[in-house]
Amino acid sequence: MKQFCSKLYIALALLLCLTPSLGLLVFGESGAAANQVLAPRPELRGRDGAWNLSVLSDSADWLADHFALRQQLVSLWGRLNAELLRSSPEEQVILGREGWLYFAPTLPDYCGQSLSEEELEAVASHLARIQAEAESRGARFLLAVAPNKNSLYPRYMPAAYPENHAESSWEKLRPLLDAKGVAYVDLFSLPLPYYRTDTHWTAEGAAMAADKLLASLGRESAYAAGPFLKEPEPQPGDLYEMLYPARPAGEDTLAYAGAFRFEHLTQPKGGSAITIRTEGGGTGSLYCWRDSFGVALYPYLADAFAQACFSRSTDYTLPEGDYDVVILELVERSIPNLVPDT
Repeated sequence: MKQFCSKLYIALALLLCLTPSLGLLVFGESGAAANQVLAPRPELRGRDGAWNLSVLSDSADWLADHFALRQQLVSLWGRLNAELLRSSPEEQVILGREGWLYFAPTLPDYCGQSLSEEELEAVASHLARIQAEAESRGARFLLAVAPNKNSLYPRYMPAAYPENHAESSWEKLRPLLDAKGVAYVDLFSLPLPYYRTDTHWTAEGAAMAADKLLASLGRESAYAAGPFLKEPEPQPGDLYEMLYPARPAGEDTLAYAGAFRFEHLTQPKGGSAITIRTEGGGTGSLYCWRDSFGVALYPYLADAFAQACFSRSTDYTLPEGDYDVVILELVERSIPNLVPDT
């Protein structure tokens, strides 16, 4: 009996270990979740025809990303850690209080680990040069820094992380910008709504940011007044999908229900495009560098200008053309990306 139990244990252990790989024959490959980039299928030869000496490691990477039931197992592991240990097994996700999730790369700003004085001075000088270039071409420049979620909602962060945002890169950068005359809008003073399970602001939050930004340019708007209507289906946040990629549950979201007056000139339409060009709406022309926070922000700005171009380029070189306004929008955690290459 003892020998039978030992063999049964070994068989079950082998079956458990082989299920992810052998399950490919039954369940097929696992797809990507959230913003995951899957490893490509391994090739015996490269494009130049030479043998691929890394084929074994490439195969291991491919299997790790595509094995059967991967998303279900990752979700189960995430749930077990969250419920039993109150921790997140996903290194980029911080498990907050009352269902709030935070993006781990925001911790340096939250804990006051700022850039060095030399780096901050370099960022301020870089922004001053961008502004000078815009102004030399007759445009007005404005910097818009979207707050990290835990900069506005620290009360849901785990107590293990000490809050010291007063020493963040943004707080130390502001007086340098003032000294150099760089124009910026203070979005940190607004009660911007953010999603509990996503890194970004809501449609209402983006509308509030747009109103503040346009007011700084001397333009009147009232996008934050709505109307906003509930989306038919709850939408899972990007942080939620990282932690629980196989769980369909989402968060109720609101969408702006007012009438936008602009049209897209480029394909694909919407915030996923690298470059978005629009026309219609209000008056004047706009060039805006933006990041993922611009997905919800750009429709309001497009509606406020007659012509607008939104770019995800990060070299911040103003292209040819005549613009009345130039905006640089980026999230707080990306301020280190403004340090010029030396």
